[in-house]
Amino acid sequence: MSEQTELVAVAAAAAAALVSEMVKESWLSMRRLAAQVFRHAGAAEAERQLNRLDADQAQARTLAPQEIHDRWQRRLLTLVEDYPEAADDLSALASRHAEEQNGTVNQTSTGNSGTVIQVGRDNFGSLNTRRR
Repeated sequence: MSEQTELVAVAAAAAAALVSEMVKESWLSMRRLAAQVFRHAGAAEAERQLNRLDADQAQARTLAPQEIHDRWQRRLLTLVEDYPEAADDLSALASRHAEEQNGTVNQTSTGNSGTVIQVGRDNFGSLNTRRR
């Protein structure tokens, strides 16, 4: 994987982490990680980016998540291209998304002879499709 491709992937993961945390109680810890990335551009730019981040977070429930994700992926990518020393902090931010994605989902269906569709999580009960 080329360095640019890897950087794009890390920026995408970091943006996904930001967007997913915007609507959670753990937002402040994510904001602190983002601030570490922004500080590489200087205090004034960090403050500007944090203000933008706060504005998006305040509207996170009404804006399209993909729109916010794309916006922050571009901003983070540009920041790390301009300040390569921010790459480690960006990776730390991205790792928050990876941690969230490491959950395990295990759904099974046994003893059924028809089509079984399982959606969501915490599905309980059974499905019997035998014809009577």
